[in-house]
Amino acid sequence: MKYILLAYTNAKAWEEMLANWDPNQPMPKEVQEACDFYEELGKELTATGEFVTTEGLSDPSHTKTLRRSTDGVVATDGPYAEVKEVLVSYAILDCASHERAMEIAARVCDAVGDTIEVRPIPSGPGQL
Repeated sequence: MKYILLAYTNAKAWEEMLANWDPNQPMPKEVQEACDFYEELGKELTATGEFVTTEGLSDPSHTKTLRRSTDGVVATDGPYAEVKEVLVSYAILDCASHERAMEIAARVCDAVGDTIEVRPIPSGPGQL
């Protein structure tokens, strides 16, 4: 079954990292360690056939949220000040079991400190 892993990180820390980012300088140690971890995990999951895809997401300030209202569909800007965590990346994995998806998510959480949400991707209506 396929699973989506949604990675969230602390909004304040994310904003500070972006504000201090200089692409001409070496990455901060904790960012480099996270990149190294993800690279190794990607190789491992590719070798086991569990890797489907992964992407980092753009800065949340580019977010638009659409909601239906009495006036029709309304788009609003994000993020908002009350946001404590921001969605920074996702991965889709094809795992033999829910337990395996949870094991991988726990490794990511332990290695980089992000909150990881795990959701099954049903192969059809009413299937899990």
